[in-house]
Amino acid sequence: MLSVSSRRSLALAKQLQPRALAGRSKVFEQHQRTFFGLGDFFKSLVGNDEPKKKQLEAPKEPKAKAPKAPKIDVVAEPVYVPRPQLPVQYAVGKYATLADGSVMARWGDSMLLTTVVSEMSANHEKDFLPLMVDYREKYSATGTIPGGVKRREMMGTDAEILKSRIVDRIVRPLFPKGYCNETQIIATVQSYDIDHDPVVLAVNSASAALTTSNIPWNGPIGCVRVCNVDGRLVCNPTADEKARATLDVLYAATSTRTVMIEAEGLEISEAAMQDALRFAHEHVQPIIAEQQALPAKAKRTFTPLVVPDDLAAVAQALLPELQTRLSSLQAPTTKSQRQVLENDCYYFVKQQLYKTHAELLLANKPLFTMVSHDLVQGALRANLLQGKRVDGRNAEQVRPLSMETGLLPLVHGSSVFSRGDTQALCTVTLGHVDQGLKVRSAIRDNDDYELKNAMLHYEFPPYCVNETGKIGGINRRMLGHGALAEKAVVPLLPSVLDFPFTIRMTSETMGSDGSSSMASVCGVSMALLDAGVPIKSPVAGISVGLVTPGDLYDGQAPIDEYTLLTDILGSEDHYGDMDFKIAGSKDGITAIQLDVKLPGVPLDILCEGISKAKVARMDILSQMNNVLAEARPIKPVKVASSTIVHIDPAMRGALIGTGGSNIREIEAATSCTISCKDSDGLVEIFGKGDDNIELAKAMIAESTFMFRRGQRVEVVVQTIMDFGCVVVPKFAYGKDSANGKAKQGFIHISEMAHSPVRKVSDVLMTGQTLDAWCIFAEKDSAKLSIKALLHPVTGATLGDAEAMQFTKEREDERRKQRAASGFTPNSPRSTHANPSARRPRHNSPRHSNNSSSSSN
Repeated sequence: MLSVSSRRSLALAKQLQPRALAGRSKVFEQHQRTFFGLGDFFKSLVGNDEPKKKQLEAPKEPKAKAPKAPKIDVVAEPVYVPRPQLPVQYAVGKYATLADGSVMARWGDSMLLTTVVSEMSANHEKDFLPLMVDYREKYSATGTIPGGVKRREMMGTDAEILKSRIVDRIVRPLFPKGYCNETQIIATVQSYDIDHDPVVLAVNSASAALTTSNIPWNGPIGCVRVCNVDGRLVCNPTADEKARATLDVLYAATSTRTVMIEAEGLEISEAAMQDALRFAHEHVQPIIAEQQALPAKAKRTFTPLVVPDDLAAVAQALLPELQTRLSSLQAPTTKSQRQVLENDCYYFVKQQLYKTHAELLLANKPLFTMVSHDLVQGALRANLLQGKRVDGRNAEQVRPLSMETGLLPLVHGSSVFSRGDTQALCTVTLGHVDQGLKVRSAIRDNDDYELKNAMLHYEFPPYCVNETGKIGGINRRMLGHGALAEKAVVPLLPSVLDFPFTIRMTSETMGSDGSSSMASVCGVSMALLDAGVPIKSPVAGISVGLVTPGDLYDGQAPIDEYTLLTDILGSEDHYGDMDFKIAGSKDGITAIQLDVKLPGVPLDILCEGISKAKVARMDILSQMNNVLAEARPIKPVKVASSTIVHIDPAMRGALIGTGGSNIREIEAATSCTISCKDSDGLVEIFGKGDDNIELAKAMIAESTFMFRRGQRVEVVVQTIMDFGCVVVPKFAYGKDSANGKAKQGFIHISEMAHSPVRKVSDVLMTGQTLDAWCIFAEKDSAKLSIKALLHPVTGATLGDAEAMQFTKEREDERRKQRAASGFTPNSPRSTHANPSARRPRHNSPRHSNNSSSSSN
């Protein structure tokens, strides 16, 4: 029993719960009818008669229905719609006072604490910046208690890792060259407002924290999200506007250059994409101005590795020889050949430098590594600016393509896509809709999750670069490449209403020589067609690189000379300045990702890269269509299919069985997956082969069988009695289920024939199979009749309609007889028209004698 205080606490909690739900309901995003939603799918099966959910908030005025967003093909004159933007408020140094830099940023009701810390001493053993970025979402930000066993935040989710990568890719290029101090940025969502994107706030607050700290950094930057909503470009849209958007762009830039782009859309034209980028660049300027006005600490000084002048002069003299060596290979070349050549160049540089500066280089190996790298990089870039690519291609040429589909016999869909030495093995597996991925996060309620019915997993095993290493886990790079490829493919997948399957796509990189993520997009597209998935159109991806002369790390010098490279190699990615990935179909762009090594790239150069990528993408799509242009018209037998059957909701427990024993037995016997959808009696059967599905249907029908009045049943005599017999359905005879009352019916001796039957065994025997008509069924009691299926005169077998009419006539006749005798069905049995005429219950002489003797 609960104590009085406990009961009071429980009552108070019940009163507070609706208020808390009402507050949290603002956080929930409206469930959209997309490939990831299943609500509309099951509504279409059961109708629209399901009860409405109880409202958690007071009723509001109905909003006018927004017009359907038109598809953007060509935007001649974009409509720029200024929206009132709430300013971001930065509390600099008020919280986390011991960190090198800290900012509590507030935008609307979203609040995010960002801290930056950098070690005082440099680690020159590393020739790169050891930067760590962690983005975390607190459950308390939405007033939610975590659902885990320990009720606390655990390791970062996939979504948090992807957002961490976004912040990393934005801030990393703006650190000065030679800064190798270990640095960490932690951004924590403390309060979440659904209409103010915490990712945008995380980028801007990280920029503000670095700008106001004493850490060397060439910021600030500004970040905005731009969406095309109902044909309009909207900066930093609300959650409702973002849900209706046909284009979603996350854009970060300095005052003059673009630093990062992350975009996805529904086949957006190149012109529309370029207009959106220009629109975004205009709207980052006020954000940058706000950060420039913040109070900042004096930047600390750091000592990069300094190359002595005499060593620099010797190294510079080797540049022409390196240029000649790097262009010595005859096209076409392989990655292995280029790696041998590159190693030879490093060996040549080592020999020449050791002749004059052996003692210095032996004492300072990181210095030698830096000089050698910069020298080979400078020679390669000089050749590229002159139009000499290391593999002999011109700047706009795509490497040779090779494609193959259906190579894995037992896989639903498979393909191998090769572009030069980059090779991806892609597969597609179809499963039932219940196998979708439930995506939960701290900024959603525990019971509110996104069900993804399409997912793409990217793998990068060590053998793809001819190395050894650990396998089995996924790192941030794999997660990011898979997410990019998924964004590129998902917009072209059919709706779950049209194609009720969960689709798992995988890409295993078997060879990596640049742009393996874009090879994954092409390979997965062909694997989808091979699996029979009716995608709208094939999708392909390409990467565009950039090479500039000189040292442009100040981020201010104009870029007057540059070369854009289509389909970059791994070495061109490593030594170049940009990796601009663009994917889409013949009708437009579906995904974009920009990574830069420079502190930004002018937007005009990026727009030129978008145009060059379109030419290459069309060429790739043309070659893909020559191999497989459309989904295979007939799905192979190996592909599983699903079907829906309906059972009596009252028999749901009988189907499942004690502890799920019965449904597991059906799944084991049929190799199918059985899912009880809801309490309305919908059951999904998912399996391979029509025979297995039909067997599962039969077993479900048997498990949920119950006698129904007015039904013909094929039964077997189980037990013979003096006054009748017990029968069971034919499928249950000889099984354990035949002993249950739900599967047993009774045929009275009077229902066996129209003529009197003296003995049951004269007309029936145990194990005999016969047809019977159910004349009564209630719970676990059922009465059947044989004569109801026989003509009273000829004895011929009656059809169902005739049997039903015969049964109705018999009931009408009995009803008249009862009415004539004064009996009504609703009257008590003791009531009679002539009570004195009712026969005594015991009228035998034995009972009479006993009564007399007892009275005496």
